[in-house]
Formats: sequence, structure tokens, C-alpha cells
Amino acid sequence: MAGFWNYRVIFCEATKDEAAQYQIHEVEYNLNGKVTNWSETGAAPFGTTLDELKDDSMRLNTAFEKPVLKVVRKTRGYELVDIETGEEAFAEPPAGLT
Repeated sequence: MAGFWNYRVIFCEATKDEAAQYQIHEVEYNLNGKVTNWSETGAAPFGTTLDELKDDSMRLNTAFEKPVLKVVRKTRGYELVDIETGEEAFAEPPAGLT
């Protein structure tokens, strides 16, 4: 399935076993901008050189330019919603992709 991805800040509410937390995750979308998946663990910058590490760190920082998302448990599974509006998470497809 064709689509695209980006980095997003995701908020997870506290549970009886874990504290609430914010993390940067990779989020995948279909060509219409609907979320199809997201990484289970948070993203961390890496590189084989210091410059590559800096570049990757800057890519992760793009997550702060977008609305924060929140994981919401549904009857069957989970979904991501915009933390401020409560609406289903969405992203504009990159120019030329559709």
C-alpha cells in the first residue's frame, strides 16, 4: 500500500502501571492522509557520523511543528486523535504524492 510517514509527538495517558508520557513516534498514513499505523516505541536519533546524528535529530524535531496526537482505546484496538480537537489524526500528503 502506497502512503507516506512523518514524525509526530504522541501523548499516552497514565495507567495504573505507567505514568503519562509524550514521545516522538513514526506515524504512517495512506494517500488520503488517514493514519494507518504508528511505531510501538518512540523514535531516537541515530547516525554513523556526528553530522548524520545531528541531521536525524533535526528531522525528529519536525514533530513539534505539527499538532500533538493522543492514543485513544476503541472497542477494537486504538486510534490516534488530535489532542486539542479530539478529531481523528490526519496529515496532508506531500506535494506530488497523490
